[in-house]
Amino acid sequence: MEMIENNPGFCCTAIQFANREAIQQLCSSMEGKKVVLVMSKTAAVRHQWEDTIRQLQTGCDLLWIEENVAYPTQQTLLMGIEKVREFEADVILAIGGGSSIDFAKGLKAFWGVRREWFQEYFSQENASQGNDVQEQFFLEKITEYLSKKKIDIGKGVEIIAVPTTAGTGSELTQWATIWDYQKNCKYSLDHPALKPDQALILPELTIKADIPLTIATGLDSLSHAVEAYWSKKTNPLVRSLACQSIKTTVTYLSGILRDPENLIYREKQCLASVLSGLAFSATRTTACHSISYSLTMDYHIPHGIAVAMTLAQVAERNRGAYLEEELLDCFRPYRSIGEYLRTVCGGRVSLCLKDYGVKQEDIPVIAGKSFTLGRMDNNPVELTLQDVEEILKEIIE
Repeated sequence: MEMIENNPGFCCTAIQFANREAIQQLCSSMEGKKVVLVMSKTAAVRHQWEDTIRQLQTGCDLLWIEENVAYPTQQTLLMGIEKVREFEADVILAIGGGSSIDFAKGLKAFWGVRREWFQEYFSQENASQGNDVQEQFFLEKITEYLSKKKIDIGKGVEIIAVPTTAGTGSELTQWATIWDYQKNCKYSLDHPALKPDQALILPELTIKADIPLTIATGLDSLSHAVEAYWSKKTNPLVRSLACQSIKTTVTYLSGILRDPENLIYREKQCLASVLSGLAFSATRTTACHSISYSLTMDYHIPHGIAVAMTLAQVAERNRGAYLEEELLDCFRPYRSIGEYLRTVCGGRVSLCLKDYGVKQEDIPVIAGKSFTLGRMDNNPVELTLQDVEEILKEIIE
């Protein structure tokens, strides 16, 4: 019999499915508070949030971080830390894709040390040596904390996440990914306090996501669910959530691609994302995610596509280590995971490495970067370097 761990934090986030009217209520509930808004200016225009932002500016003490924070880096975090340096926020309101929510978590992770860092810097003799020295000082501080997985939450600033895509799950998890393009690596922030306090799910926001983004985030959600299903840390509750998420994506994602403005289909895919987020927040991901990081960093393959590329191949190698019949039954209309992926992506996005500039001679290097601690070792079957190279060769074209 499997043991389900006593995990009182399985879902600490208040999840609400709502429509745009709920935003007015949210704004009213934050009147008089100090609020950091994380939402790019382009997203605010695209989603027609100008009136909402004006309402926040009228009722709250608002600090708006309007820069694009896609795939946040140490430099992105430094920009945010400098902006909130003297701002004692009650709430960080993150509206956007997974990157915006990860960025908000990054701000919270360093909330307790931001002032100390500035005080330390300006007390040193090099404080008068210019912006380059100052930037290097803070980037080294951020990198040190990231590499040592240290965070300092400080006071309990609240995070409210409003995702505009359906798939990343960041609105429910305690993790945030920070990318280091100079060192070609990524860091993971990981702490229960980084789970958003509220997740406001507005399916109508996802209508603005174009077809490639809808596919990428939908397949990210699918991969979260599949990997949670077979993870070493899986259990019956996780598998039930994962199966429901997979079946929902398999049923409705293709419908969205035919009818992108169908709000019912969009709502269903948001539900699939929430279910997969709950599933993998209890297990973490496995080999597919581990292999994907280099593909995204080095070849700029969108994260959800990079993860899904190896899903069928890893599933084949994991056979015998998970309840195959139950999982494969979720894909029964398409006979296999691979056939489903080919059907959904066909003519829209590529799942072949060569289409992103990957060459055969690159494969050993990619494989060598594919063994992320906490991801690859969470896979139910141990994969060797040769296994990963073979997987990559199978998807080169």
